[in-house]
Amino acid sequence: MPQLLRMPTKAELPEGPRREFVEELFTHYREAGRPPLRTIARWIQENWEARSLRGTASTETIRRTLTGTVVPRNWSTVEAILEALCGLAGRDPGEDRWPDDNWVNYSFKDELKKRWNSVLDHYETELPTLPPRPSPPAPAPRSSFGDPWATAPAPTSSRFDDEPPF
Repeated sequence: MPQLLRMPTKAELPEGPRREFVEELFTHYREAGRPPLRTIARWIQENWEARSLRGTASTETIRRTLTGTVVPRNWSTVEAILEALCGLAGRDPGEDRWPDDNWVNYSFKDELKKRWNSVLDHYETELPTLPPRPSPPAPAPRSSFGDPWATAPAPTSSRFDDEPPF
């Protein structure tokens, strides 16, 4: 029997852009009647060409996306999942998300894409940094063969002499 997915708790998925993305997607999952993951994946396969979908999603990708474990990097994958959930719920993803709000004209797809972009633009951890540069090599020891042009003069005297040493 397929496992029933539930919205992750705040301990499992803390407040932030990722949770907001999952909440929006989970709303569509609930509206579709919490279908099994295989049903969602099958809908995508069967309607891929008819709906001109550019992406696909496996059952594991769908599960990991709905639980917030992963956020697909390709919008086409998220769009395919949304199209399937809306199709199974009998609604159009292009419908107004808030039909009573005359100031906002966002469709379900627009809202989900906004939240998806918010997740990708938000750094949940510190930015990765490059390792420190290695310190420069130590200078080579002075040669003791007495070449005055190869080494700096020893600070033995303060007199100035512009004659070459030969």
